[in-house]
Amino acid sequence: MATPEIARERRAELYAQMGALAAALAEPIDGRGQRAVVGPPLDRLRAAFEDHVTVTAGPGGLFEQIASDTPRLVNELAALHREHGELRSAIAGCDAGLRAALPADRLRRSLEDLLVRLARHRRRGADLLFEAYQVDVGGE
Repeated sequence: MATPEIARERRAELYAQMGALAAALAEPIDGRGQRAVVGPPLDRLRAAFEDHVTVTAGPGGLFEQIASDTPRLVNELAALHREHGELRSAIAGCDAGLRAALPADRLRRSLEDLLVRLARHRRRGADLLFEAYQVDVGGE
């Protein structure tokens, strides 16, 4: 069963990969080099996000535990779970844009939007965990 400590570790890794993608976006990118600059951090971000989803919403995950321990939060859990699907789609869309060599400004906007959405998701998850267990998972 997932614990808040495991969630904290995955949260930190997701945050680190978000930072790596943000750093890559600070580099100049163009149609020819954007895959080399942005591709690896996006791939690592996807993997970190999938680990996050497994620990939180997977079988035996933290969401199951919270729903059992604090059933009043089930609607908030459902909203976070829905966001997982939306964020997966956003990550896949950014990857497709990267493979299709979108113009750099459009790709950059898509990736920046993804980072904002991930940051909001992380904050909502941290707020929920705090409400359920009065556990601060850290602001990194």
